[in-house]
Amino acid sequence: MTQIDKKATTGIQMTVGGSARTGHNIQFEQESAIRDVFGTDDNQLAESLLRHCLKPLNTHEIDGDNPSADERTFMLAIINDLKPTDAVERMLAVQMATTHVATIRAGNWLSRAESLPQGQAHSTAYSKLARTFTAQVEALRKHRTGGKQTVTVQHVNVSEGGQAIVGNVQTGGRG
Repeated sequence: MTQIDKKATTGIQMTVGGSARTGHNIQFEQESAIRDVFGTDDNQLAESLLRHCLKPLNTHEIDGDNPSADERTFMLAIINDLKPTDAVERMLAVQMATTHVATIRAGNWLSRAESLPQGQAHSTAYSKLARTFTAQVEALRKHRTGGKQTVTVQHVNVSEGGQAIVGNVQTGGRG
């Protein structure tokens, strides 16, 4: 089992082990840690969201014997960093982590393509995933801000022969 010390950056320590074949073994040092990651007080909901994170991962991306290839800790760290606060944010955080991993996976496949049709297929997948991630980021931003955008428009009239200064003007200083 691999000991992952996340305490320095996230305040959470967990142990990740097992695999897709042998079964996942993810243990949090503090009982509330899984709920904290997903921003919920419901332990069953947090465990369900954890299972949703694991479903799209390939077998080689879930390997307690090879921590550098284990995407489980990455996904949980990203979700924890996003700090979801409600159901929509929790689901988006899981989707965003999953989409990012899939995008990187598609980029890997693209770099290993050996034929033009293979390269085109992987390029298309990579592009669609990258656009999806961007849309997810925008959806999260809109959800968090209530869809409000602030635009400041300033209008300056300058009469003939006049001068205008655009920028920050400070008065005073040395005289």
